[in-house]
Amino acid sequence: MFSLLSMLVIGRVIGPEATGTGMVAIAAFMLLDVAGATLFTDAVVQHPRLTPRHAGSALIGATLAGCVAALILAAGAPLLASAADAPGVTALALSLAPLLPLSAFAGCASGLVLRQQRFKLLAARVMLGQPLALAVGLALAAQGYGAWAMIGNQVVATITIFLLMVCFGRFTAKPAIDRASLAALWPIAGPQVLAVFVMVGRYRLFLLALGLVTTEAVLAVCHFAFRMLDAALVMVWQATSRIAMPRLCALQGDDHAQAEAFGDLAQLQALLGMPLAAGIALTAPDLVQALLGPAWYQTAHAAQIVGLSAVITFIHGDTTSLFVARGKPKRNVTVAAAATIIPLTALAIFQPATPAGVALAWASQALIMPPILTWMALKEVNRSVNWLLARIAPALVATGALAATVIALELTLRLSPMAELILAAALGAAVYGAVAWMMLRGRLPRALSRRASMIAAE
Repeated sequence: MFSLLSMLVIGRVIGPEATGTGMVAIAAFMLLDVAGATLFTDAVVQHPRLTPRHAGSALIGATLAGCVAALILAAGAPLLASAADAPGVTALALSLAPLLPLSAFAGCASGLVLRQQRFKLLAARVMLGQPLALAVGLALAAQGYGAWAMIGNQVVATITIFLLMVCFGRFTAKPAIDRASLAALWPIAGPQVLAVFVMVGRYRLFLLALGLVTTEAVLAVCHFAFRMLDAALVMVWQATSRIAMPRLCALQGDDHAQAEAFGDLAQLQALLGMPLAAGIALTAPDLVQALLGPAWYQTAHAAQIVGLSAVITFIHGDTTSLFVARGKPKRNVTVAAAATIIPLTALAIFQPATPAGVALAWASQALIMPPILTWMALKEVNRSVNWLLARIAPALVATGALAATVIALELTLRLSPMAELILAAALGAAVYGAVAWMMLRGRLPRALSRRASMIAAE
């Protein structure tokens, strides 16, 4: 919520042009940040016998990778500004470069905390960092600093997370680089960081490519449309992956228990993600009109296209965590590469000039990849399509009821955008909750049961 609020409020104050300029620098920063911040994160969670020497080597290795990324960003800042035809990008990118080593350390440290399943500290990164970052960003925007408001927001968020990990991490690590320890982590870290780099970086690459084929205003509108959806769905992907990764890794060697846990987690992910994606798609026009104003009206059309396609991505469950737990992270590399190539190819072929056309190019991956990932996941756990459909049936039925409710409301009532948005959200959520509760027979999803948590802890 804070991430979405930061983007909407700061963007409304500084306008589309300044937002587009700031996004070019931030996209480059976040693309390079993936290398250090995720280098050993999953490996330290997956390793069955992690020692302080493993942990220390991973922390130092990740920080050094962050230093290299900082040098690349600093050296490439002028080229980036020239390619985007935005001279102000140079100073913005240079100010972000020193944050990369801090973010890399914090990313690896978060993996050690996740291995301990200390979710309160992981949650504190957002609960503390995002409000502070929003306050600084709003203050800079109000003072007329333009794109620098977005940079200030990123600086505060990164430093806050770093300080939380340093002060409260409580992980045991020997501060030295041990080649044997790094070699033991690399079979998971190598393929997985490449997969995460491509998967997370695909949107940054898409933004950079979009900046080269269209105007900064269109880039800003498209980014807002995508972020409206992503800001809501990212909590689903992150929350379920943080549960899935340690839980599925802990069940290595027990194929039946691991398959059942995957099914339970797929159900949870669908229950959380499908209504959010569908709800944002259905209410996007009112949401944009109420929060951003008429200047951003094209954002709604793009958000609707991307939102509807995103519903399909919650069919197959968390395949990334499944493949890591099964010791097959190279599959994630293949999946990430395909999910990157598809929208970039669509962008290069059609070169859309409108936000709706850009949204269709980005959504192409969501139409092609889910059937393939579903087949791969079911083959891995040796289960049938009917088995998976039975697990996610509560989400499918309840989301259908939500959509019918919101559409009926919009066709029958003529209210102000804000009033219609609030009413649609309230009624849609109530109908969804009631139908899902009935489908689950009055119980919580199995992935959240006490028994599942105890098995994962053991």
